[in-house]
Amino acid sequence: MFMLRKIRLNTHHARFFSTEVSQKIARIGFVGLGNMGFRMCKNLMKKGFDVTVYDKNQEILKQFEKEGASCANDAKKLVSNVDCVITMIPNGPDLMSLYTPEVISSFKPRSLVIDSSTVEHTVAQDLEAKFKSVNVSFIDAPVSGGILAAEKGTLTFMVGGDEKVMNRAEPVLKAMGTTLYHCGGTGSGQVAKVCNNLILGISMAGLCEALAIGVALGLDPKILTKVINSSSGQCWSSSIYNPIPGVLPNVPSSNGYKAGFAAQMILKDLGIANKAGKNVGLALEIGKKTFEMYDAMCKSGLNEKDFSVIYEYVSQKQK
Repeated sequence: MFMLRKIRLNTHHARFFSTEVSQKIARIGFVGLGNMGFRMCKNLMKKGFDVTVYDKNQEILKQFEKEGASCANDAKKLVSNVDCVITMIPNGPDLMSLYTPEVISSFKPRSLVIDSSTVEHTVAQDLEAKFKSVNVSFIDAPVSGGILAAEKGTLTFMVGGDEKVMNRAEPVLKAMGTTLYHCGGTGSGQVAKVCNNLILGISMAGLCEALAIGVALGLDPKILTKVINSSSGQCWSSSIYNPIPGVLPNVPSSNGYKAGFAAQMILKDLGIANKAGKNVGLALEIGKKTFEMYDAMCKSGLNEKDFSVIYEYVSQKQK
C-alpha cells in the first residue's frame, strides 16, 4: 500500500540545499518544452542550474539558447552529458518512445531521472525497472497547479519512488515548486495525479454547467462567481481558473482559451482514470460521463483549446 508524506519547501530548505546542488546535481537536461515544461525549465535556469534542453520544436530551442541554455540535437547526446534528466511529455507512448534502449544505455551511471509527465502508473514502473538495470535512479513526479503555478514556481509535486532518491531530487524540485508529497513506491505519484485530475475534469465540467445556467437566467458572471467562491460550491476551477472570459485576469479563458491545459490532455487523463477504475473493478459513472463530454467537445474542434473552454461548449449546447 502506498504511504504519503508531505514536505513544505521553505527558505530553510533553500539555504541548506544551495550546497547540495553543486555537489550532487549541477547539470540538468530537460525534455518537453510545452506549456508546462517551458515554464518549469525557465525556473530552473533562474535558480542557477546549468540546463540543456531538447524538444522537437526548433523555435523553442532557439529561444532557450538565446537565454543561455545549451541545446541538444538528440536525446542520446542530452542524457550523456547531464546529472539529472527531467521529462515533461504529453503521453505514455511518446515517453516510452523517447527512452529507447539506446538512449537508456547512454546515461551516465548514478544519474537521476525525474519524470513529470502524466501517464499510467504502470509506465512509471516499467521505466524504473529499465533504468535500474543501468544503475540510474528514477522517480515519477507529476505536478499540479497548472500554468499559473508553473510560471510562479509554486507547483505541487506528487512523487513516487525510493524516498532516498526523492531526497536527492528535492533541490531540483524546489526550484520549480513549493510542496512535494512522497506518495509511496514507483508509480504512486501517477496514481495520485490521475485521481486529482479526475476530480479536476469533473469539477470543471460541473462548474461550467452551473455557470451556464446562471448566465442564461440573467446573472452577472462575476457576481455569480463571487457567490460560488464564498459558498459550498467553491473550487479551484472557479476561484483560480475561472472558465468565463473576463471574470479573472491572466487565465486562459480571458485569453481566448490559449496557452493552458489543452482539452485533449484532460481527456487523456480522464481516459487513464477510467481505465484504472475498470482495472480495479470500479464503475466510475461520473468519470465516464465526464470523459464522454470532453471527448465530444474535442471532436467538435476544441481539442487544442484550454480545457476550461468546456464552458463555451456547454453554453452552446444549452441554446
